[in-house]
Amino acid sequence: MLKRDKIKVVVIAILLVILGIMFFIFGKDSPIMKYTSAFCLIAWLATMFIVNKKYR
Repeated sequence: MLKRDKIKVVVIAILLVILGIMFFIFGKDSPIMKYTSAFCLIAWLATMFIVNKKYR
């Protein structure tokens, strides 16, 4: 497994854990859940951009 793939797996695992915790604490329709999911989406896109640019 390449180093960039390992980084992606770790980041997506952390983001999914954060989403899961927020889902069980606040529920699906909570504004906090919506902000958390937006943050996770932005963090994932930033990770993809940075990792793919750095490890070409």
